[in-house]
Amino acid sequence: MCQTLFYIPSTIFGFPIFGLGLANLLLAIIVLIAAGWRFAIIRKWDEEIGNYFAVFIVISVVLVIVPKMIEPGLGIPIRGYGVCMLAAILAALFLVLQLSKRKQISSELIFSLCFWAVIGGILGARVFYVTEYWQDMVQYENNQLKLTDTLYNIANIANGGLVVYGSIFGGILGSLLFMIRNKMPILVTFDLMAPAMMLGISIGRIGCLLNGCCYGGVTDVAWGIVFPEGSPAHFHQIEHGQTFYCGLKFTEQPIGNTLFLAIKEVQPQSEAEHAGLKPNMLLRGIVGVIDGKPLGWEIGTQRIIPHTANKFECCKKQQSGTWQDTFEWIAFLQKKSPKEKIRFDIYSDWQKRETHPYFITPTPSTVLPVHPTQIYSSILAAILCVVLLLLGRFDLFRCRNGLVFAVFLMLYSITRFVLETIRTDEDSFLGTGMTVSQNVSIVVFIAGLTLFAFLLRTIPKPEQLQKSITKK
Repeated sequence: MCQTLFYIPSTIFGFPIFGLGLANLLLAIIVLIAAGWRFAIIRKWDEEIGNYFAVFIVISVVLVIVPKMIEPGLGIPIRGYGVCMLAAILAALFLVLQLSKRKQISSELIFSLCFWAVIGGILGARVFYVTEYWQDMVQYENNQLKLTDTLYNIANIANGGLVVYGSIFGGILGSLLFMIRNKMPILVTFDLMAPAMMLGISIGRIGCLLNGCCYGGVTDVAWGIVFPEGSPAHFHQIEHGQTFYCGLKFTEQPIGNTLFLAIKEVQPQSEAEHAGLKPNMLLRGIVGVIDGKPLGWEIGTQRIIPHTANKFECCKKQQSGTWQDTFEWIAFLQKKSPKEKIRFDIYSDWQKRETHPYFITPTPSTVLPVHPTQIYSSILAAILCVVLLLLGRFDLFRCRNGLVFAVFLMLYSITRFVLETIRTDEDSFLGTGMTVSQNVSIVVFIAGLTLFAFLLRTIPKPEQLQKSITKK
């Protein structure tokens, strides 16, 4: 796990680089020169020039948002996830360009197609994620919606938050609209894009590994990986009572219509045991000291008392129905004041909201090894990329455009469904006992199988048979 690779300074000689700064100015100059050069050659405004300005608008918006990511004293973080996403896009583009030469499709069309596919893919991936984790995106203060922070959370993809299925659907839709508009052969082009998408997914999953997301369940296999303390996998293990944190294991305990955070187990001979904490005690809040001032986190209220949200930079998520924000608060206190004891307020009478304090010194927590599902996904995607490339050489697939794409839909949905049984970062969707991605996988597999069966029943066109014969 390596979320941040390095930092870019936010200013040069006192001038801002991002926002409406030097980077945007340089980008505008480059786009104007490129568009002017193109116009001077062809003497007319064409779609490629329009694409230049479309790219400028997209990147410019990103550059305006970037200053929100500045970390004081460090600069703009360059995330491993973002770098891998860029590498995935470039690799997929290169492969599509190579494959398109066989079908005699112009490179200019492919460049434009890939631009709309990438934009559609990113938007689709983010929309899918935001829809699934809407509670994480919305920010409130005093019961008032914080629009700016909410929009920033929605737009901030640098720290992760893209769903592969969303990128596939968005990329397909963006590509389809472009192909219809430019009268490109739809099935032929999707056949070219299928292995490229798998190559992109293979590289992109390495970004998931660096980001620490999309992790698997606890395992004792020799190749299991251990993420650092404070990682999403670690918090998941704490939330589900799989490992001790401050000498305690926690669980969610419902009483009536109220869901409490309860102590599941106390580590023997730990400071928590010596302090008198016992199983089944209900946790009301956590109080620590930062810069000599007591700051408390009240369980279930999603707020810090007194209000110091601007200081609580580690609490990026407020997941409904989970307690990750509580454990992030403990980690934050431990980081800011490692020598200070943390006060755990335990209900002595939860009906009267009366509590009793227990003081514990934060101690390192054991992180259990998990399945490297990101690596599994990367390897499987690379294998599927090779399989799709090889299938494209068989006569059956040469003569019937779209078969490679149909196989892509079926094989990817199968591998994704199986991998979801190992991953633990998603809960059951609508009581189905399966995750969102597993439910989507079933639909995608049926769609791919239907398309495959339909194409097999079609009679190859004479020109397709001739192309197959001449290429032997």
